[in-house]
Amino acid sequence: MRTAAAHVLVCASLLALLPRPASAAWPTSPLVNVPLCTASGEQYFPTIVSDGASGAIVTWSDARSGTADIYAQHVSGSGVPLWGANGVALCTATGDQSNPTIVSDGAGGAIVTWNDFRGTKYDIYTQRISSGGVVQWTTDGVAVCTAGGHQQYPTITSDGAGGAIIAWMGLFGGNYDVYAQRVSGAGAPQWTANGVALCTAAGHQENPTLIPDGAGGAIVTWLDQRTGGDYTFSDIYAQRVSSTGTPQWTANGVALCTATGPQQYPVIAPDGLGGAIITWFDDRAGNYDIYAQRISGAGNVQWTADGVALCTAAGEQAVFSIIPDGAGGAITAWRDYRGGSDYDIYCQRVSQSGSPLWTGNGVALCTATGDQYDPALVADGAGGAIVTWPDLRGGIELDIYAQRISAGGVTAWTGNGVALSTAAGQQNVTTIVSDGAGGAIVTWRDKRSGVDFDIYAQRVQANGQLGGDVVSVPADGPLAFALEPVGPNPARGGALTVRFALPSGAAASLELLDVSGRRVASREVGSLGAGSHTLALGEGLQLSPGLYLVSLRQGANRRTSRVAVVE
Repeated sequence: MRTAAAHVLVCASLLALLPRPASAAWPTSPLVNVPLCTASGEQYFPTIVSDGASGAIVTWSDARSGTADIYAQHVSGSGVPLWGANGVALCTATGDQSNPTIVSDGAGGAIVTWNDFRGTKYDIYTQRISSGGVVQWTTDGVAVCTAGGHQQYPTITSDGAGGAIIAWMGLFGGNYDVYAQRVSGAGAPQWTANGVALCTAAGHQENPTLIPDGAGGAIVTWLDQRTGGDYTFSDIYAQRVSSTGTPQWTANGVALCTATGPQQYPVIAPDGLGGAIITWFDDRAGNYDIYAQRISGAGNVQWTADGVALCTAAGEQAVFSIIPDGAGGAITAWRDYRGGSDYDIYCQRVSQSGSPLWTGNGVALCTATGDQYDPALVADGAGGAIVTWPDLRGGIELDIYAQRISAGGVTAWTGNGVALSTAAGQQNVTTIVSDGAGGAIVTWRDKRSGVDFDIYAQRVQANGQLGGDVVSVPADGPLAFALEPVGPNPARGGALTVRFALPSGAAASLELLDVSGRRVASREVGSLGAGSHTLALGEGLQLSPGLYLVSLRQGANRRTSRVAVVE
C-alpha cells in the first residue's frame, strides 16, 4: 500500500512531466514589443490574419538570403512566437518574392499569395501553412498565374471551403486588366488556367481588392482608366465572380463611380446581405475627399449615383481601410489634411442605407502634432472599431499608436490614441487583427536595431491597456460563438433573418438546409469580423413550406437552429 507521502510524490512527479503552457509574453510598455522576426536583412510588407484562437499569423517579404523571400510567424494569444525565432519559409525560390497578402484557411492556419519574380517577369504564387507551421502545398508555392506579361499585386479572400480566391492585375497587350483564380484547400487551381478575366476594358485596371460573396465566389473592385487612359480619368468599378469562375454582372464590371476627376484606391467590405460597400478617395471637387457606394449581390448600385460623400472637409483625405460594422453598414478610416499643417486620422461610419452616422466629415481619432499616416482598422466586436497607424508626433521617427471608437462614434481611449510602440528607430506599415476579446493584435516593420527593418507585434486590450497575461474579457462580456433561434418561427415567404455572433474573423459559414439535408443557401460570414451580426439568409429565394435547419460553423465550433416555413 502506498503511503500518503508517496502518493503526493508520484502526483508531483506526473505533474512535472505534463507540458507547461508558454508563459505570457505580451509586454505592458510601448518601449518593449514582441519580436516576430529579427533575422539579418530587411523584412517588410507584413500582413496579418487571426488564427481563430486569440492569436495571429503574420506573413512578410524577407531579404535574409540576399533576395526577397516569403516567411510567416504564428504568435499565440499570450504573445509567444510559435514557429521558431524568425518564422517559417513559405517560398525561397530564386528571384524576389514580395507583397504577400494572407487569409485564414478556416482550420487555424493560413493561405498566402504574393508577387513572384523567379523567372523573367512577375507571376502570382500561393502557399498554405498549417497552424503548426507546416507548409501544405508544393515547395515554394503553387503557381496561380504565369501567363505572359507581368502579373502583380495579388489580393486574397476565403472561398468558405478551406481554399481561397485570388485577384490581381495582369499586363496583357500594353494594359493591366483584372483577373482572378480560385485555389482549393488542397492547392489545386479550380478555374481556367492562369485565371478568369474579370475586366479587359480599354486602359489600365489596377489595385483590385476583394471579399467573399458568401456563396463560394467573390466581389472584386478596382481602379479603372477605360475612359481616359491615365489617373486623371480613373473611375471605380466592381465585378462578382461565382464559385465556378463565371463573372456574374455586366461584362467588364459595374460602374460604382464615374464622376469627374480621378477616383483612386478603392477598399471593400461585405454588407451582410451578399453585396458590398466600397470606399475610395475622390478628386471630383479639386482635392481628394472620401466617398462610398454599396452594390447588391445582383450587381445593382444601391446609393446615390457616383457615391455618398463621407468626408468633404478642406484639404486632402486618403482612405486606406474599411470594415463591416455588423449591422449592414461599414466603418472606414483615413489620413486627413484638413488642418493644413500635417496629416491626422479620422473615421466615419455609414449605414446600410448610405447615411453617414457620426459627426459630419468624420470623427477625429488623432490630431496630435506631426503627421499620422495610413490607418488600418478591425472590428471591436461591439459595433465599433480599433484603428492603428504610424505616428510622427515624437519628432523624426515614426511610432505606432491606436484608438478605439464605439458604435456611436465616441473615442474610448486616451486622447489622440494609445502608444503601442515608441521604441527607438522607425516603426511603420501597420496591420491589425482582432484578439477575439474586444482588443487587437497589431504588427509592423521596425528598425529599432538601427540596421535593418524587422517584424514586431503588440497586443492592446479592449480597455486600451497593453499586454495581458491571458486574453481578457471586455466590459460588455465575452465574444461568444452563438446562433440565436430564428424568429419568427414559423416564418413565411423568402429570406430568413438570422442573428449570430463570432469570436473572431476566421473563416465561418452560415448554411440553410432542408429536411433532407440539401443545402438551400450558404454564406461565408467570417469576413464580417468578430461580434454580433444580423443578415438575411436565402435572399431572393421563395422557400417551400417545410422544416429547415440553419447551421453556423467556424473551425471546430458549430451551432444549429430549426425553423418551420409556412405558406
